[in-house]
Amino acid sequence: MGENKTRRRARQPERNPLSRADVVDAALRYVDEHGLDALTMRALAKEMGVYPTALYWHVGTKAQLVAATSARVLENVVLPSRHDLPWDEWLTDVARLIRNAMHRHPNLAPIIGSELVVTTTALPFVERVVDVLERAGFSGPDLVHTYNAFVGFVLGWVTMELSKNPVDVEEGWQKDYAAELRAANPNTFPALTRNLGILENSAFLTRWDSGRENPLDSSFEAALEALVLGLRTRLA
Repeated sequence: MGENKTRRRARQPERNPLSRADVVDAALRYVDEHGLDALTMRALAKEMGVYPTALYWHVGTKAQLVAATSARVLENVVLPSRHDLPWDEWLTDVARLIRNAMHRHPNLAPIIGSELVVTTTALPFVERVVDVLERAGFSGPDLVHTYNAFVGFVLGWVTMELSKNPVDVEEGWQKDYAAELRAANPNTFPALTRNLGILENSAFLTRWDSGRENPLDSSFEAALEALVLGLRTRLA
């Protein structure tokens, strides 16, 4: 009987060693499916069929795992060659690529910018952007300001676009909000009420649908065009 057990164990396929990349990729899939609030080391370990200690060994704390998972969204973006495009076209393409990546992982979008401060995995992205801006002619404080304007615009804009309703808001709040918005006093809010027909549910702070369901494509393109135009002017 002991020999039979040995044979059965021998026939079982060996599992590939767990890696940090495996854990981060699994966390990304888990957050996409269940949301960030559902992510715990125990829940992810159960999903992966391993012990929680294995996750701690590879990625550290949950905060470090969340940071690495957030950074993976940018890591998966394949940036265009900086030699094939003028600097302004390169920035435009990269902004669109980042927005598309964040739309594919909306549950992580609200924290991508803030969580990157605790991990250096975004440094290749930083290097590429800084190099393109430097080659364009930006230098010194202007290089910093331009870099911050670009990265802050893309991450901040899409974070706002993909913001979602709080979980504790009563069901059907959208209808009540829309009614309250349309009842705004035109004497107090003349510009708002004059333009409410085009603003409601299409402009930040006057919408009830998230960009997850109602993406603000045209507004993003208009804002990106304005940003790049401003950078060209600043460089000139």
